[in-house]
Amino acid sequence: MNILLKFLEFLPNLESLIINQVIYSGKANENTMTFNKVPHCLVCLKLIEIRKFSWDPMELKIVKFVLKHARVLQMVILESSHTEEALNNKIRMQLGMSPWASADCVIKFSSS
Repeated sequence: MNILLKFLEFLPNLESLIINQVIYSGKANENTMTFNKVPHCLVCLKLIEIRKFSWDPMELKIVKFVLKHARVLQMVILESSHTEEALNNKIRMQLGMSPWASADCVIKFSSS
């Protein structure tokens, strides 16, 4: 995740971010992934889409981080091969319990 954060530091006016797939290397887990700095681009970010979303706790941590800091965020799109409504509702509830910087943001689930 450090690579992603470093990359985002060079995009201060980013409005849309599409991540094709989140791939982890090494033995990272939810507890070891930390965000020490909020990238400036989150001030302008309106859309984030994560394709091939696998409902992994680390992917959820990324989404929660963006929701917490992106003040003008309008939409989060999570694309997955899983279309199970119960799972989508569970994720929506988990994300709903997290703080959101943008009151206008909506979460959309999409099937690949």
